[in-house]
Amino acid sequence: MGKEKMKVVTFQHAHIEAAGMLLSARHAAEREKTPSLPKLFEEPLHARQVIDALLEKENVSGVAAFRGAELIGYMLGRLETDKLRERHTWVDYAGTAIAAEESAELYREMYSVIGAEWAKSGSFKHYALVPGGDTRAIEAWFRLGFAYEQVHGVQTIPSDILLPPLNSDIHVRVAAEADEREVRKISTLIMEHQAKSPVWAPALIEERVKLQEGYVELMKDPEAYFCIASQGQDILGFQAFYPTQNSDLNMMLPDSCICLGVGATVPHARGIGIGTHLIKHGFDHARKAGYINCMTDWRMTNLEASRFWPKQNFLPYAYRLVRHIDPRIAWATGRA
Repeated sequence: MGKEKMKVVTFQHAHIEAAGMLLSARHAAEREKTPSLPKLFEEPLHARQVIDALLEKENVSGVAAFRGAELIGYMLGRLETDKLRERHTWVDYAGTAIAAEESAELYREMYSVIGAEWAKSGSFKHYALVPGGDTRAIEAWFRLGFAYEQVHGVQTIPSDILLPPLNSDIHVRVAAEADEREVRKISTLIMEHQAKSPVWAPALIEERVKLQEGYVELMKDPEAYFCIASQGQDILGFQAFYPTQNSDLNMMLPDSCICLGVGATVPHARGIGIGTHLIKHGFDHARKAGYINCMTDWRMTNLEASRFWPKQNFLPYAYRLVRHIDPRIAWATGRA
């Protein structure tokens, strides 16, 4: 006897308990590939709490897929509007899951239904945070026209940390208030680099001051570790580490984890070991502070970043995927 016919309906609060079962099973499978992820969410109760918190946010809509009376999948998206991404929808890390025995085509079926609603509301940019170990799901998103945008990587901090040699006139140290002027200069390095080919990420000129203030604030944060490589008065490279807090709602946050939030080297100083030295320096600080893991993220289309961070042993464990829909579909339907 074949499977019962699948049906897709609007997601309701009554579906949360069964959805939590699917999400906890997905997380358990993911932890087999990334054991640093928190074990907490293998418990259906805690997975349900994550979904419940997601539904409490504004402008969340979604669907549930059933086979008979059994929930076999769900997908939730959050509508947002801002200056950079305009009107768009996020499928958060906990925003979708399917039963293990179901085909990954179910992701496509659910998106076909709820994606139409998002487009009707004027949301033509869709983002999905997906587990890096779920190749079936990633392939399904690709076959929906999505592509890689951001990579989230994690690694266990090594117990033996050897600092590679640097030129004698390059000094690595923690940034001080006297470095504020130079920190402001280097704060736009990543933004300017990623505005170029092949990333082409819009870098709004009015965001420069805000970005500079953010870097200075990070440098002065007593809990952060803002490490620089300097030559005379010039900063050649930097990396900033800051603590994370365990959360009952953040499934993506590895246990005992420090975050490498930003890091870059000026173009003329690349290739001489500055980035590697900085990260080893940061790891030494993190290990002494009691951290076990370190996480960071980078743009897939940033050639330098997508080569450097994996070479530093960061393993991808989640991806942000994106699809841009031609907004003319709002009126160009082919109907007379």
